[in-house]
Amino acid sequence: MRSIANILPPNKSLVKQALKWIVIVNAVLAAAGIVIGGSTEFVARVHGTSFLLVVTAASLVSIELGKFRTQLKMIWPIGSGSSLLMGLVLIALTWGASPPDVVGRPIGTVAVAAVAITYCAIISVIAERATLRTICWIGALVYSCYVWALIWLDFDVMPGRILALLAVVQTACSLLAVIDFIAARRAARDSSDAPRRAVEYCPFCGSAEISASMGETKCNTCGESFRLVS
Repeated sequence: MRSIANILPPNKSLVKQALKWIVIVNAVLAAAGIVIGGSTEFVARVHGTSFLLVVTAASLVSIELGKFRTQLKMIWPIGSGSSLLMGLVLIALTWGASPPDVVGRPIGTVAVAAVAITYCAIISVIAERATLRTICWIGALVYSCYVWALIWLDFDVMPGRILALLAVVQTACSLLAVIDFIAARRAARDSSDAPRRAVEYCPFCGSAEISASMGETKCNTCGESFRLVS
């Protein structure tokens, strides 16, 4: 199993620099909210901006980590752009911006895309089995398409029940992906911790039927015994 530390490509210097500055700005905002104090509304906006920066950064990191799965390579740039755009829009709303009503549906569409693609990226990282990844990805697509239909078509055909059913199925698939991730990590750890024999074959007859006891190795085929010299 590939470790998460090795999934992020080493040449993503631009992403790393952007994330570093997000962390710095977030820390400055949090400190400003604590030191300046004053208006409760101002402090709430500062900490709201700090929280949105953290969420946006987490989404961008998740998408960057999930890029090593080439099956969905066309959607990763869309996800990064959607997450960044939604972060900026939400920060603007936090500071009192009032966009016209006409942009409500496009913003909702972008928000659904950002959440869905971030979810797909997380599944890409944690799910080792291709079938399970595909099921989760299809579920996210179906869920997103249904929400987009609710946003743009204004129909009312048991939307609450259908959304609840889709959410139950998606949650079950996600839990299976988490279980798959934990099981894969445990199997990798157990295989790395398993003791290995220093000698695989008998030097006299080449048989693999050997056993070690009290520092001495014996071939069960030819009966010869030998010791290892470091």
